[in-house]
Amino acid sequence: MFSGNNLIALLWWGAYTVAAVWLHRFVPGVDLFAPGIVLSLQEDGGRRTLWLALCWMLIIEGTGNLPFGYGLAWYGVLLVLYLLGRSVFEARSLVFMCLLGLALGALHPVITHGLASLAELTVNDRQLLLEGALQAAFFPVIWVIAGKAFPKVLRQDVKPL
Repeated sequence: MFSGNNLIALLWWGAYTVAAVWLHRFVPGVDLFAPGIVLSLQEDGGRRTLWLALCWMLIIEGTGNLPFGYGLAWYGVLLVLYLLGRSVFEARSLVFMCLLGLALGALHPVITHGLASLAELTVNDRQLLLEGALQAAFFPVIWVIAGKAFPKVLRQDVKPL
């Protein structure tokens, strides 16, 4: 049913998903799937990344209290920032990942506040800014850890999307 590499990839990404959901209990408001999306783009290419993004969007949309669209906007902007940024920076550069983390950290309060206002929810701006700062700090760290843990068997040169 699955080839060796596909089974390894399924197990690895499944374990990553479980770890990200578990860690989210300790750092709420921080998207730990975003570094996985970037790692998948770097290592697996587009098709697997699309499936991961769809699964993770369903998790994000299903567990949050914002109207549908946060995950779509979040990962859509992440994809655009990554594709534009890799034309300027080395795609696997730590500096690029730190800048991407800063951009996502600034974006989190904007998207959350915008969607919360559409649903007429009140949000704590201070909490949103803290979550944005944590997103900026955690993104490159999780990317480095996940990159080191990514199975060598699955590493490949990625063709442009």
